[in-house]
Amino acid sequence: MHWQTLTFFGDSMLLLPSAVVMAFALFYNTSRFATVIAWLGSFGVAGLVVSISKVLFLGFLIGSARYNFTGFSGHTTMSTTFWPIFFWFIARGFALKRPLTLVFIGYLFALAIAYSRLVLHAHSPSEVISGFLLGACCSLAFLALQRKVAFKPINAVELIIIIALPLTLFLQGKPATTQHFLGTLAAKIAGMEHPHTRQQLLSLDQ
Repeated sequence: MHWQTLTFFGDSMLLLPSAVVMAFALFYNTSRFATVIAWLGSFGVAGLVVSISKVLFLGFLIGSARYNFTGFSGHTTMSTTFWPIFFWFIARGFALKRPLTLVFIGYLFALAIAYSRLVLHAHSPSEVISGFLLGACCSLAFLALQRKVAFKPINAVELIIIIALPLTLFLQGKPATTQHFLGTLAAKIAGMEHPHTRQQLLSLDQ
């Protein structure tokens, strides 16, 4: 398996614009601003918590040397927030009898993306596990709020429109520079020349 390809499905370059498209699709299919707000809120909270955890480490060396934790895995968190909802949206739009089956598939897909972060040595197990739990809490909270929301049916053309942007971004395959941006921001906030590194944290436990 090409792990770099799989991990891109959790990259913010793909998921951020896809989340915006999902917001428009949700409003079109439910005609409820509350649903859109709930979606953007859950996705936004996930991203905010990840960003704060990374800034705290990169700028102030706040993490755990014992558990090799430098912040929530962003790819894992955002994947676990987005993909179960994406598959849920398809299931509801096509009025499938067991929409939770597709939700489960969404979590399995997010789990595969999470595993790719370990294979690529981008994160430690604690960062991936905590990221998966954070993303699951955000997506499950959204799903809990939408239990009784009525859906308009969607057709194949509408589905193609919805996946057109994510597909285009995937084919381009250009990862976001989020980590670099957060590192620069954290160093500026902390008044440092360079952000902290994982090696500095682990050295504290020696």
